[in-house]
Amino acid sequence: MMEFDGEFESDLPRDELWSYFTDPDVLAECAPGTDAIELESPHEVTATISVGVGSVKPTFDVEMVVTRADRPELLEMQADGSASRNAFDAVAEMSLDERDDGGTTAYWAAKTDVSGMIASLGQRALGSVTNKLVNDFFEDLEEKAREGEPAESKLEGKPDAEASLED
Repeated sequence: MMEFDGEFESDLPRDELWSYFTDPDVLAECAPGTDAIELESPHEVTATISVGVGSVKPTFDVEMVVTRADRPELLEMQADGSASRNAFDAVAEMSLDERDDGGTTAYWAAKTDVSGMIASLGQRALGSVTNKLVNDFFEDLEEKAREGEPAESKLEGKPDAEASLED
């Protein structure tokens, strides 16, 4: 089990950012390595994502379920991905905290089990790549929000889901 976490600061209000975090079209444009994202239902998404860590560059077929979505504060999801000789299972959570100045601090955390060649690289290598990818994602998403690109909140929590980072 590997654990990752971090935070991102934005001067944009969380109500505005929420629509960007829950619009699969925006996510497809902002998430590094994403080849495609398909909205299967309001709480299910499939994606194809290529991730390079050192010399290992698998392309994952990913199934993601939004397990909780409390607008505009909390987004939780569970994802499973498989690629040739690689796989992962992850639970991730992001909270958007409104600051006194009207801006937002996004706190994120993920727990993941990784197997295959990518797991042999270890948490240190995976951690630095994860942090870079997540920061790039937040910066790209914030840029789209600043430019006023339209975003529509399409993701919502699965009614009977019970995934949590506290498990």
